[in-house]
Amino acid sequence: MKRKDWVKVYLSKEQRRLLERIAESLGIGESEVLRKAFMDYAEKLSLVTEKVHGKI
Repeated sequence: MKRKDWVKVYLSKEQRRLLERIAESLGIGESEVLRKAFMDYAEKLSLVTEKVHGKI
């Protein structure tokens, strides 16, 4: 079983409040909000499809 990697993210007070509001409105954890945002951004940059098709 692969172990999970940890990433520490530093947010400003305003960013933290936004993260809390988004997580609460979606009913999911803050880490899941950040994970989803990261994956959406990677997909927008076509990094996800490149990885799937072996171009990276």
